[in-house]
Amino acid sequence: MARTLEQEIENPVAKFQFADAKSFREIVESLAKIMDEIRFTVTQEGVKAIGMDASKLALIELFFSRDSFLDFYLSEDREEAYLGLQLSSLASMLKKSKKGEPLTFTASDDRVLIVIDSTVVKKFLVPNIEVILDIPGEIKLEFDVEASVTSDPLKKALRDVEVIGDVAEFEANEDALIIKARGEGARARTVFSRDSAALTYLEVKQPSRSAYEVSYLKNVLNLTKIADVVDIKFSTDKPLEMVFRLPAPGEAWVRYLLAPMSL
Repeated sequence: MARTLEQEIENPVAKFQFADAKSFREIVESLAKIMDEIRFTVTQEGVKAIGMDASKLALIELFFSRDSFLDFYLSEDREEAYLGLQLSSLASMLKKSKKGEPLTFTASDDRVLIVIDSTVVKKFLVPNIEVILDIPGEIKLEFDVEASVTSDPLKKALRDVEVIGDVAEFEANEDALIIKARGEGARARTVFSRDSAALTYLEVKQPSRSAYEVSYLKNVLNLTKIADVVDIKFSTDKPLEMVFRLPAPGEAWVRYLLAPMSL
């Protein structure tokens, strides 16, 4: 009798189940635009991953606490376990996934079983690949501007910038957060003022202005579909940090760090 795919995973070291395959698909599609492979690290606290693009201009990090999952398991004899996956392949597997469909990862040291519990249950058995991380030590930054913006208006502001030019300028003063762009004979400008419902928080230690490449910001637009609010931090001519907090039972977020451009 042929073995089932579940039986092909001998001595599983980790298992975790997302409640919503579609939400995780949005994350994977954003990750796939930035890097080719990813290594998920499973600990008793939850699941995390970190990676950089080839140019070393953008860093993305994600975390799901263990109570974010419908089911969570880590072998008692392991402090941590790893799942190494090719992102474009993973994105293809999840392409047709729908909201509310459970998504389960089960891993041994050499294989990963991915199950999407749809109308027709889909199962994929793939190698657990070794992914070498080339990441600098913990990055700690001080920011002069901290703001929180609702996702949909932020997405529209970045779309407007994309139409006009290749550079997005972020500017902040005591009264507002401003996102703008300029191109050949054209300009775009979105102002999130303190009295705007779209700006839920603003703290400015000192007025700041910095520029970032639009193509890199486009990489994470998918995440605005699954995060109600985006936390934005920057300083003059310093990296931009965007944190997308995900609607999950526990703590879940994606952090995106992008190097500045010269104005």
